Amino acid sequence: MGIYITSGVSLLPDGLNMDNLINGTIKPARLSGHTPHLPNIIGERFIEEGAFVMPPTDKMIRRAAHAQSQWVLYTGIKTWENSNGEAFSPEQRGLFIGMGTSDADNNAYLIAADTTDDESYVSKALVETPPLMGLVLLNTSTASQLSQHLNICGDNVFFSPHVDAGGQALLEGYYSLKENRSQFALCGGNGQKISPWYYLAYERLIKDMAWFPAEAASFITLHGDNQQADHEIVHVYRMTSQNSHQYARFLSEVNAWNLPPDQIIHVGKTEDPFTTQAYDTFPEALQFNLDKAVGYTGAAAPFIAVNLALAMAKKGVAVDNVNLNLIRQQLPRLTLVLAHGLENQCIAVLLRMGLTKREKCDEA
Repeated sequence: MGIYITSGVSLLPDGLNMDNLINGTIKPARLSGHTPHLPNIIGERFIEEGAFVMPPTDKMIRRAAHAQSQWVLYTGIKTWENSNGEAFSPEQRGLFIGMGTSDADNNAYLIAADTTDDESYVSKALVETPPLMGLVLLNTSTASQLSQHLNICGDNVFFSPHVDAGGQALLEGYYSLKENRSQFALCGGNGQKISPWYYLAYERLIKDMAWFPAEAASFITLHGDNQQADHEIVHVYRMTSQNSHQYARFLSEVNAWNLPPDQIIHVGKTEDPFTTQAYDTFPEALQFNLDKAVGYTGAAAPFIAVNLALAMAKKGVAVDNVNLNLIRQQLPRLTLVLAHGLENQCIAVLLRMGLTKREKCDEA
């Protein structure tokens, strides 16, 4: 059975959209001034207030959903509304999410901040702590709220917190359909809200590299109905790569599919040796580095990459911002998404773009 993709909704920072990414019309990033003094932070991108309007949801969901949850709920629900999910029974639907950790905004919850000793802090904190704080702090709550709202009763899986979490969510959605556990999969992720807690939580991972975080959320849907989609997942592969030799082996496994891509989209910790090795392996492919364009969008990145690939195919263009800095009028028939985890996880997803009417009939 083929696994087909229907594009979804992406919520990008600074009011950006897919056309901005394709055309390179992206304004410079800024620093908020509210972050800890970490000299390797070179920019930040935020989802602007008022950038989206939440769809109607249950009152309890509205009360428990903070900003990061709202991004996931908005993009997930809007993607669902544009899909064929209602055609499947609740038990045949699956939800697969990569999410950042859901720390509440410290500026919004200054609990017992004026106390001077432990005893008075405890007594005052018991009074001032919002009753739904426990739900706000759990990223499982967001997944539960989305599955409840959309009546998804099949596989329900989430991974946390970085770009590899989004890649794993995409692969698990793919395998859930491949292994007939689901017939429809809503897959997505979010880039974690930027706050002092964000930098404190991940200081060990980011201290030795230039860091450019960006808030975002993005979803797609997977299903087996080729009549309702124009694109197909052809192959997937994952492994851990500790050095250039292992990364070369990773690319050789992808090359063994004997389906050289026209377009490569890199997400995550994309270092120069990776793009060089990708060029050596696939010299005809144009390469696009999503993080170079918009910043590190965490678990949202693989899904932004897939939606970007679909947008490129729709426009009939391939884009290079790594080696050539050009836009080529060319329908990329095969697009390879390469996700690079912060701890050397590597994930490859090969997409066949733009199924023709004849191909649809042949596969029906």
